[in-house]
Amino acid sequence: MPSEPALPPVIGAIAEDRDGTALGTVTAVFLDDVTGEPTWVGLTDGLHAAPDSADIAIVAPIAGARSTGGRLRLTVPAEAVRSAPRPAAPDRLSPAEEETLRRHYAGGGDGPDVVGGDGRGGEGGESGEGSMTRSEERLRVDMVREPWARAVLRVDTVTEEVMVPVTVTRQVARIEYLPLRGSEGTAAAADPTTSADADRGTGWVTLYSDRPVVTVERAPAERVRLATSWVTEDETVTDRLRREEIALEGDVPPQR
Repeated sequence: MPSEPALPPVIGAIAEDRDGTALGTVTAVFLDDVTGEPTWVGLTDGLHAAPDSADIAIVAPIAGARSTGGRLRLTVPAEAVRSAPRPAAPDRLSPAEEETLRRHYAGGGDGPDVVGGDGRGGEGGESGEGSMTRSEERLRVDMVREPWARAVLRVDTVTEEVMVPVTVTRQVARIEYLPLRGSEGTAAAADPTTSADADRGTGWVTLYSDRPVVTVERAPAERVRLATSWVTEDETVTDRLRREEIALEGDVPPQR
């Protein structure tokens, strides 16, 4: 986290490396989120920036630094400061950025570790043996595409009853009467076929009618094919993660 404006007296001071080489103007001091102790200073890449400028170009460790006469003498060389990773935001350092800076300055200071695991360093051997790295598990979810089912098109035959209305035509018999007049009536009376002894009836007449003839034929109705498409759904992945916690044990003298 960045410092309060009235906290450190080094804001606006000229930062120097361990050999006295001027590096830039101090524009911010970053404090440890747990202890509240200053851990990093933000510098401009030049000596003429305004003290309240938010344009932080370089971040350097403040552990073991000495402030005298408007100058802040750091414990790291100029090469390490100029090649340090630049922060992404001028008002804060992410945990990943702090870890990157610690690794960078671990190879550029006097000792094996310029900035300790708690964000503080210093003289008298406090920077090496008193540091500890805390680890934790993080959940990483990757996608692997694999077959999950097989599909095949199968044709089944089903039977259903169909009713189709049809029109049927048939012949019917009817009696037609022909009146007889004059000589036609006399001739009909003389006709032996009309006498009482004659057979009552005429020849047989065949009547015709329509009869439905059902024929079933198989014809193509439609075409079906197997197609695939992708659908997206949200799932929740649950797992149990472990993390390390650091506790201080034993008798520890109070810090001055």
